[in-house]
Amino acid sequence: MSLLSRLLGGEGKASARGLALLEDGRFDEAAGQLRPLALESSGVPADNLASYHFRQALLGEGRRLLRAGEPARAVPWLAEAASLWPRFADLQFLHGASLLLAGDAGLDVALAAARRALRQNPDYIEARLLEAESLRRLDRAREAAGALDALVESGRRVDHWLLAELVPHAPFAADTVPTDLRSRLLRVVGGSSPKEEVAAAVSLCRAGHWQDGLDRFNDLVARHPRYPDYRTRQAAALFHLGRGEEALAAVDAALALNENYRLAQDLRGLVLVDLLRVREARDHFEAVDRARAAAVAPGEPTPVPAHEQLFGSYLRALATMLCGDAHGALARLPGGQEAGREFARADLLRAAAEDLGGQPVACLRRLSRLAEQWSGEPLFHHVLVSRLLAAGQWKEAAQQLQRWPGGAGTDPRAAYLGHLVRIGQGREVTFAAAGNMPADPESVPLGEPRVTPEAWRLLGARVALGQGDAQAAWTVCSELAAAGRLTEPLVHVQTAAAVALGGGAAAGWQPPPVPPLAGLPARVAWLHTQGDGSGAEAMTDSIAALHPELAVGWWLSVRFWLAPVRAWLR
Repeated sequence: MSLLSRLLGGEGKASARGLALLEDGRFDEAAGQLRPLALESSGVPADNLASYHFRQALLGEGRRLLRAGEPARAVPWLAEAASLWPRFADLQFLHGASLLLAGDAGLDVALAAARRALRQNPDYIEARLLEAESLRRLDRAREAAGALDALVESGRRVDHWLLAELVPHAPFAADTVPTDLRSRLLRVVGGSSPKEEVAAAVSLCRAGHWQDGLDRFNDLVARHPRYPDYRTRQAAALFHLGRGEEALAAVDAALALNENYRLAQDLRGLVLVDLLRVREARDHFEAVDRARAAAVAPGEPTPVPAHEQLFGSYLRALATMLCGDAHGALARLPGGQEAGREFARADLLRAAAEDLGGQPVACLRRLSRLAEQWSGEPLFHHVLVSRLLAAGQWKEAAQQLQRWPGGAGTDPRAAYLGHLVRIGQGREVTFAAAGNMPADPESVPLGEPRVTPEAWRLLGARVALGQGDAQAAWTVCSELAAAGRLTEPLVHVQTAAAVALGGGAAAGWQPPPVPPLAGLPARVAWLHTQGDGSGAEAMTDSIAALHPELAVGWWLSVRFWLAPVRAWLR
């Protein structure tokens, strides 16, 4: 599954069918499914992820037909994409290439498309080749020679396989313009260029063959060391494989080649967060954003795809929040009631920032909306019930458990939370029900809330204490504390057990000092700002292991927020 489908949640949203068709390579069907979702009533692309996927579908079908040697059939697909997104250089180039390869009738339009692409990126080698061949076919040989000289000049700044073939013949004159430029253009769009090798490597990664995909990227980097895109994709594959330090080195090498490469900039921040170097990630994003703002003239839009904007805001808000600035995180995230439908994980991050920023009512409202919008996702039900428990809203928590996907009786997480609801309501809970420690389903995604054996044991201790078995409660708490699971709620249970025992096993015992849960966000932020990300993550791990019902333990966990990003590469 792609990065975005993992970040957005499950298969419940309207564009899921289109996305599934897209990832299955059925681009024409995907385009038909996504078109009404992607275009506003005026026919302009909406600023949403359906629009991004629609563009990918048009591009994919156009490329497929070009590779199949059917440029005339590719023209309408690429023409639609180029007209809807006029500032995307690759769309302009491919539209122009399809026109030129389809015959002489569209040469003027092909030339105009090439020059639109070059206005966006003057060093776009393929677009310069299209310009030269269009001019040659229009009997403007002197201008064609100038275009080829400009292509060679771009080779001082970028690398491309075409350069090895053309540089030895430069400078060009009207009578030395090669007559086989069309065949080179066919190689570019027909699968003989490194771009097709990239597509093959990406396909391997999407299929789960990450090491094979990485091997392909390693080979591409070795053959084309000046291509920042290849190094960035290599870094993404390394990140997915958990080789963070190597990923950081690869993305730094990409930025050394092009310091303004947006994808590499965001990937660097992601890798730093994953390495628990959260303060560095925050500082990196702030420096990048300052440089971007300075580079854009006032009022001039920057053509950034909606999905990149969303993903970038997610990473920036996460680093900001973990460093203790919940309000700053909120400022970086999209708002509005539609945000949850469009980007569920970002809306969940907003709920966390509201909670940590002292806005519990807003947090509960947002979590309720997410649980309704994503009714088939246990994660959103879990965090909502957890926050209702923390607010003492036992009735509402019980009602929400009745909405658990598949029924509350089918999932140990729901059963655990249900026991806590009954305890909060003063109802009886049998020790056998709480103490049988059922395993979480294997379908629980990595990083999401789980009920560990330790959490079940502590729940059993609370039940035993309520039933008058202080000795059993004392024993469990003592064993958990000895194993390093020392938290404020555990000490409360153990202290209550000691009072009930009045001596015996508890004789001479003193409650150990433990940091209050209320101060956890500040302690975690302090550790991150001091560069001790490992210490911060260990602190949240301890809370999550014993208390999966405490949302703050998940809000402050790097693993919780980055787990769904493991399928990053697109």
